[in-house]
Amino acid sequence: MNKKEYTKPPTFWNIFVFILLITFIGFGGGNAIMPVIKRYAVDKYKWLDEDEFHQNVVLTNMLPGPAAIQTTAYIAFKSLSKFKAYLVVCLASMPHTFFAVGLIFAFNKIPTQYLVVVQIGVLVAITGALLGFGYNYFKKGRKVMKLSLWIILFLTTLIFSLFIPTPYNVPVLVMILVIAIYSTVFIIRTKKAKKIDNDEIKKGMK
Repeated sequence: MNKKEYTKPPTFWNIFVFILLITFIGFGGGNAIMPVIKRYAVDKYKWLDEDEFHQNVVLTNMLPGPAAIQTTAYIAFKSLSKFKAYLVVCLASMPHTFFAVGLIFAFNKIPTQYLVVVQIGVLVAITGALLGFGYNYFKKGRKVMKLSLWIILFLTTLIFSLFIPTPYNVPVLVMILVIAIYSTVFIIRTKKAKKIDNDEIKKGMK
């Protein structure tokens, strides 16, 4: 991304405020916060382009750990020096951490029925964010792959998520499995196509 295209330069304090913003207005973690990150880092501030953001989503989902922190850390390391990047991610994450710890102590004094209502509200917000995020990727995926292949990949990841217990349900494993299946199918089809071409060439020479 060209620096002249930034609507707001990715300085230390701008990234600090950005991390504070997405951690406090977003619900859940990981992919639930990704739409908020995209809204500001890609659409509003132009710190990342669309392709770079989508590649980041794929990479962070393959790695263990919180995807939101990994994405904000990527933006920080891309825009600042290593020391400033470490510093801004640590400092900007502290208020949210302290707030979360404070909520844990506060919840001990709040009646259970109120906590259930809060949890339902948060789950609804997270579900809505993930459905919207997933639907956007579904529309993009339809342009580059067949619906049948998309359904197979979806069912594979769904079964993996539901039936593979922790700590074996690491996302990178299902990605390796999908890549292996896709590569095998691609190699088989390529060999068949070459064989057909060679047979046609031999027939033409006779």
